Amino acid sequence: MWYYLPLFLLLIIPNIHNIWASNHYALKEDGWIKRRLDSPFHLRDPENLIIFLEQININDRAEEAFRKMQRKRITLDDHILLIAQLLQSILKRSECAKVYVKMTGLTDYLRTTGASMKRLEFPEKMEKEAEGGMPVCKNYADLNPQKDEFGHLDSFKNEAINKLEIEEEEHHLKRELGSKGAKSVTEIIYNVAMKGLLNNPTSWKFHMLGSYYWRLVGDAKNALECARLSVFLAPETHKDIPLLSLGTILVRAELWDDAEIILKSAIEYGPKHGENYIALATLLAMKHDFKQAKEYFSIAERMDPAMYNNSMRIREFMECMEPLDADISRLFSFVKYMLREIKDVSKLRHEITQYQNRIIQQQIPLSSRYNENDHKSKADLLKRYQFCSTRKSSENQEPVLFCDFYSDLQMQLESKQFDAELLDWQVNRYIATLFEKLPFEYKKQLEILYSKATPQMAPTDNAYSM
Repeated sequence: MWYYLPLFLLLIIPNIHNIWASNHYALKEDGWIKRRLDSPFHLRDPENLIIFLEQININDRAEEAFRKMQRKRITLDDHILLIAQLLQSILKRSECAKVYVKMTGLTDYLRTTGASMKRLEFPEKMEKEAEGGMPVCKNYADLNPQKDEFGHLDSFKNEAINKLEIEEEEHHLKRELGSKGAKSVTEIIYNVAMKGLLNNPTSWKFHMLGSYYWRLVGDAKNALECARLSVFLAPETHKDIPLLSLGTILVRAELWDDAEIILKSAIEYGPKHGENYIALATLLAMKHDFKQAKEYFSIAERMDPAMYNNSMRIREFMECMEPLDADISRLFSFVKYMLREIKDVSKLRHEITQYQNRIIQQQIPLSSRYNENDHKSKADLLKRYQFCSTRKSSENQEPVLFCDFYSDLQMQLESKQFDAELLDWQVNRYIATLFEKLPFEYKKQLEILYSKATPQMAPTDNAYSM
């Protein structure tokens, strides 16, 4: 017997504090210390010290994992409250978005186009009179692909060109000049473009006017073709004018990345003309890049105060959208943090279940821990869920159906409080609400903000200033 003493000490000493702390009793909510019906230390083989020590170890792991899961659930509750408050604030703030979100800066581009056209001069002789036809620019000049500075852009590939669509600018012009005024402008542009191309087929100015005509009637493919030819033919001193038209076409077609490249090039060629800065700033505002947009609007204000004052509507759009974007990005960051924590809750729940299964294998079933005269224990058992599983008989290894009552820990695991799927649905519902409540035109921006958001825990005080 003494031979086994070192082994006994080796096993018992590291766990002595656990043994002293482990018993069949617990402090209940009513303040009384009572016998634990679900104690994991009612063992099938109570004399097996190794199993007893292992049971202590597994039970400690299960309880520690459960405490960790509880802490995460408390944090999730705090975040749910915070997100609910933040969502209400966003929906209230989004009232301005309903006014401005449909405003895509198109009216501002009418003004920038008009400002650039004032710089056009027409000293060319135009002796020939145009008799019908359309200002199809490729019939008058060819674009050399090898010298096309922007030919590499995706927007100028055949696949993109064939899908290109733009709204008729004449509709927007009607709001500024009325129906008759808009029609008159379209006719004048058409006549000058046709006569100019007929008499001066390689003049960039008439290709630019041809581009503007096609913009007015909503023909994206011809408008793009004329604008590209105009850029190719224009001297460097005036190249920013057709570049502005080309960039405007891409803006209207919502090819915003390439439009940004074109409009930045317009500024490089025409750094002293305010309309180029206004055009780029407007695009950046529409892309919700408010920081850069403000920088270009600031330059435009110093360069051309009158044109800057005419861009008030797009700047009001920025004042509405910038704080809205910031709050939504914040909400998405909290949501992603919560979804990550919910996954951890699910993993912990699975881990605890595995520990519980190991505990159950070594303990006496709860159903056998009371007698008929123990009415309190019987009442306690009847309040619990039951489970059944198939086990192998120790005698012949044949499958045997085993049923028992849930322990306290198992009961808590089954509660909705730790239902990861339910939590996941609840959190994702906040995102769905945003997409449902905010204007349809803003949904693309919501998708961008969500993709950029990174998981972020809310401030420790969980305070949100409404």
